[in-house]
Amino acid sequence: MHGISATFPINSDDFPKCSAFTMYNPSYMYFPLHFKQMTIYIGTTTSDKSAIRSAAARGVLRRIARDVYTDDLETEPEQLIRENLLAIIGKLQPDWHLSHSTAATQAPINGRVFLSGFSHKYVPLMLPGIKIVRMPDLKYPEVEHLEAPTMVAPKLSSAPEPVRINISSPLQTVFECLTTAKQYPEKLLPEHKVVELIGNLSAMDRERAGAFAVRNDLKSEQWKYLQLSNDQSVGAGIEIAKSNNFAVYFYGWEIGSLTALQSNEFKFEYSPSWKVALCNELPLNKTYEGRRMPAFFENLLPEGWTESQLQATFKIAKEDTVALLATTQKYLSNLTLRTSDFDDQDLVFDTLDNPLSQLASPETVVMKVRGDFEKDGSLQELFRNLGKKGPMRISGIQPKLPISLEGDTGKEPVLKIGTFKNSCSYILKYQSALFPNLVENEWATMELARRAGLPTAPFKQVEFRGKSLFPGRALLIERYDIPVKHQLDDLNSSLRLALQQDAASLLKLYRQDKYDTSAERVTDALKEAGLGPDQLAIYLKHLLFSWMVGNGDLHAKNVSIKLWLLAGQLGGVPIPNTVAYSPLYDLVNTRIHLPGDRFAFPINGKNDKLKIKDFAAIASRWGLEKSEVTELARILAGSIKRQLPEVLELSGLPLEQQTKYSSIVESNLASMQL
Repeated sequence: MHGISATFPINSDDFPKCSAFTMYNPSYMYFPLHFKQMTIYIGTTTSDKSAIRSAAARGVLRRIARDVYTDDLETEPEQLIRENLLAIIGKLQPDWHLSHSTAATQAPINGRVFLSGFSHKYVPLMLPGIKIVRMPDLKYPEVEHLEAPTMVAPKLSSAPEPVRINISSPLQTVFECLTTAKQYPEKLLPEHKVVELIGNLSAMDRERAGAFAVRNDLKSEQWKYLQLSNDQSVGAGIEIAKSNNFAVYFYGWEIGSLTALQSNEFKFEYSPSWKVALCNELPLNKTYEGRRMPAFFENLLPEGWTESQLQATFKIAKEDTVALLATTQKYLSNLTLRTSDFDDQDLVFDTLDNPLSQLASPETVVMKVRGDFEKDGSLQELFRNLGKKGPMRISGIQPKLPISLEGDTGKEPVLKIGTFKNSCSYILKYQSALFPNLVENEWATMELARRAGLPTAPFKQVEFRGKSLFPGRALLIERYDIPVKHQLDDLNSSLRLALQQDAASLLKLYRQDKYDTSAERVTDALKEAGLGPDQLAIYLKHLLFSWMVGNGDLHAKNVSIKLWLLAGQLGGVPIPNTVAYSPLYDLVNTRIHLPGDRFAFPINGKNDKLKIKDFAAIASRWGLEKSEVTELARILAGSIKRQLPEVLELSGLPLEQQTKYSSIVESNLASMQL
């Protein structure tokens, strides 16, 4: 292990000596074993694997299994494998999950480890002292994630980094441990241990156990569960009743239906005519059923300020995601979630009717505007009126509103709330009560990115005439995921329509987990989504720029792709065309407000004091050489240095914050030796 102490049980006859079993057998005695510092190496790229093999040939490292190396040259390979088993499996088999008794104990039993999954990416594992058994997965599996107790270095020159391993959910583990033993009795647990597992289930899991069994056709396992749990409230012939149903549309095309079931579970199925998968979690030709709202839809929910306002205004419990989803039926990319009383006669699709380029010159920093919603006397009144007129659908911590803009060249634009009955072409972001001058900060950071040649959403600072619910300037962001009105009206077969997906959705992460990822995982998700080297280079610039300017809030929801769909022939359905990296948005120098703020997710195992080699490690995943990354970074850094003084002067930031901004940029560029 990497510089840590571990605890092991004594005198266990039918279970391995493993600390993971403590949760099921607290009566065992334990003693600490202290291991010397050592490192496990498992290369990610071809070049990293080659360098690790070369080190082993020189005697610096030792091979203990295929693709697994260590700098511990003395300990027996079998012992090293056992001590670091979860990390090794998580690194070598990221698309499979621990199942059956392995999920319950998080350790091998009689030398066997059980893995399940549908992925075709399985590569046979040959680990000394361990037999890997692949088991068929359930029809509707439930998989959770945990961090392995040890870390793994992906290359010789980097520090060990955390490894995430997939594992059956507690409820699935119970039912897997109730299946018939057949060839492998080791996949079962003694009955009293299964009773303990059942006793550790949450109240929600116990409530939905019957639905889970019916969905996965586990009738005999369900009967055993009822006997062991003495829970007679769920019968073998359970019926799952619908409580909330949403028809999901993209413009006028029906994608499918999302149903919230009474048993605290969700179901999603595609319309037979729809031809584009929303995300990996929701593949075509397969119905989704599970205990959680699919991540694609959960990531549509409002966050932070907007979420709290909706909950307070409409008396929604924090846990009631279905009610929160129902407050918002119109979303980005012209997605709508339609209930039974939805009247599509009132629906106006979002189009870009008044681009900022026609309303103000490029040199204009602050636009004077009027707002028809500023007559509302309070936030509660604003949201109550909004509930009558249309939806809220903008996520994020900062106060935001969907906006419809009206105006002609040379006239003062009028901002209106975006509803079903008008076109929402902008997002309005107000000042934060916690972080002064956040609007000016974001304008400066977005302007720096624009001047450095990075694609950004168009933006302007705005000031309202007269009284405003939100004092100070606001930031108006033009949407890039909607077509021009006359193009949508014509609707010819060559029209491209954008369906936006953020990295949280691509990685099946929920809103609260948007920071729980890494640059490597995001890179792999973008590649799997179809981005080519040119588009991945924009992602690399996004990473570099964010580090250079102190943007510590680059989480999985701030990285997005646009799936371009061709509208198709009249009466047909959209078909995939291309995939592109989305323009940059939500760029802020967070270190002004949070001194020492670190990067949101690690790059090459680090989230501070980043070097060129760290970004080169990311780019190597699609074949970019370190010299190319260095040149790209130098060009970007040069542009930032040249443009920063003028941008800060124009921004409206107080002089003290301008000085802090410059100091942060200088420090970060110096750490990269650029």
